[in-house]
Amino acid sequence: MRIVQLSDPHVVPAAKQPVHGQDTLERLRAAVNAVNRLDPSPDIVVMTGDQSNDGTEASYRALKDVLSPLRFPCYMATGNHDYRPVFRRVMLGESGAGSAPYYYTLDRSGYRIIVLDTQDEGEVSGRLDDGQLDWLEQELSSGLPSVICMHHPPVPVGVAWMDELILLDNTRFLEICGAAASLRLILCGHVHHDFRMDLEHATVLTAPSVGLQFRKDPVIMPDGSRVIATDEPAAFRIVDIDGPRWKTSIHQLVL
Repeated sequence: MRIVQLSDPHVVPAAKQPVHGQDTLERLRAAVNAVNRLDPSPDIVVMTGDQSNDGTEASYRALKDVLSPLRFPCYMATGNHDYRPVFRRVMLGESGAGSAPYYYTLDRSGYRIIVLDTQDEGEVSGRLDDGQLDWLEQELSSGLPSVICMHHPPVPVGVAWMDELILLDNTRFLEICGAAASLRLILCGHVHHDFRMDLEHATVLTAPSVGLQFRKDPVIMPDGSRVIATDEPAAFRIVDIDGPRWKTSIHQLVL
């Protein structure tokens, strides 16, 4: 099974570009074209949050338009920049959409793909409530080899300013993951970097952004503002799974 992870596109309409100096709409368009050309082709595409930069209907409609040529099933997790009611209405076609967390599972090629919603509304950092954690524990009890997809990394990545903004109150989440021998991978976004953190029997991978990359050390300007973005290329993660084994690579986009 091949999974392509697109993360943190931070889309806004063309009239509101750029975002932190980058045209995130065109970068996502280039990513879609690159994914369509991959050989071997992916089985699924997962987008691990911050699909929109501002949570507006115009941004989600721009996102939907750019994703329309994608030739593979695409599944999304929400991030701190997303706005659930509008996301649900525009991207999922729900009428009367509310703000309930959006989490679900997929079974593919003998694997269970578990998509979590780590958004803590109004906060940059993430949380998981007890209801979602109860559900996660039940899903992992199936014994199927599993991959979790979520926005906020559940463990520190080793960069001080990013580690203030990860999944908070993570103790029970890590206990659940530690008890699930079938869990293989946890795919995250949010930090706009490629990091790897090994747990007991699972590995946490964060993906670079298909929109813009973050600096590990923000530049402090004379007025006290911070420059957090770089001019590095947009990129996405590829994960190839073969039974109990997996390998991964980063695909950088050349615009």
